[in-house]
Amino acid sequence: MRHPTLRQIKKMMARERQIYNAWSNKDHMHAESSPLLGGKAYKLADEEEEDTAPVPFLKSRKFGVILITLSALSYGLSASIVSMEKDIATPLVVGARFLGAFVCTAIGCAINRVNLLALNRASVKVLIFRSIFGFISFVCGTYAFQNMPVGEATVIVSMAPVFVALLSTCFLGESLSCTTTLLILLSMSGVVMIVDPDAIASSTTLPRLNIIAAVAAIAQAFSKAVSYIFIKRSNNRIYFLTMIFWYALFGTLVSLLFIVVAYFSLKSAGKDTSWVVNNVDTKDYLCLFAISILGFISQLTLTKATQMINTTIVSLVRNTDILVTMMFQIFYFHIVPCWLQIIGMVVMVIATLCILLTKERERVITQHPRCFPRCD
Repeated sequence: MRHPTLRQIKKMMARERQIYNAWSNKDHMHAESSPLLGGKAYKLADEEEEDTAPVPFLKSRKFGVILITLSALSYGLSASIVSMEKDIATPLVVGARFLGAFVCTAIGCAINRVNLLALNRASVKVLIFRSIFGFISFVCGTYAFQNMPVGEATVIVSMAPVFVALLSTCFLGESLSCTTTLLILLSMSGVVMIVDPDAIASSTTLPRLNIIAAVAAIAQAFSKAVSYIFIKRSNNRIYFLTMIFWYALFGTLVSLLFIVVAYFSLKSAGKDTSWVVNNVDTKDYLCLFAISILGFISQLTLTKATQMINTTIVSLVRNTDILVTMMFQIFYFHIVPCWLQIIGMVVMVIATLCILLTKERERVITQHPRCFPRCD
């Protein structure tokens, strides 16, 4: 017997919820003819008013989708600018990104009078791990965007759900189905096609990407997955401005400390310091400012949208940043991927999206087992 579709799942869940509400609140309801409950269903009088009352647009799912789309566009533009400014030292880009996010978040916290110190032990643990792995993720992503085509790098970074599926099995006790395992292997094969297509086609004419940059992109995806798993495991809700503030403050302090220590250490040893701090002109300053602002907008809208709509929808819409970076790569850098790399990108994106949908379906089945017949 085949499992029902996601649409059938939602209908059965709504029917089960309606029956439960009818029985638990029937003393305060009026009866109406319905096939439920032996021909009678009970419905609250004020529930009818709630159903007809319009939902404010700023709290609706449509606004959540708009926010996550804005996050994807901001991230894609930020990644493209990072890839465009290859001459700027990576530590400078990282420091500017976190400094801009810290200033903007501090202003937002001051306006909303957020108590940044109202944290328990679990919240502190979440913030520490979120800040560490978030910092590692951005450093690896910046290096990858500066040393490989931005379109391919974004596709590899988008494989974070693959690592989420693997880590959920180790740390959250979730089962790994055969379908998910095959999809993970399929996505890995797509990464190989993108990074080293001549190894698949046994040719020396196909382009080969920077292996270190590709490893950095994979490390960014893995760091994102670890951060998500730890937050999910903690089951702790933290105000989104509080989380972004401490994350940006940690990144700013670590970046500035690294720049100062590395610069003076290399200078005293008489070695080249251009990879830490180099000369930048007015255009470079404008690009750093744009990277910091776009990065803050992407982080803010992503965090807020995650609180408003389903995480699966967030992940699906978030992958539109691939289109932005790919168009930037083709029309600005004039770098067109080869046919095998295009196949690899399509395979990896489809496999990642299927993993998202499969995990969401398994989550719904686990939470509502009565909605599904046994397949014995």
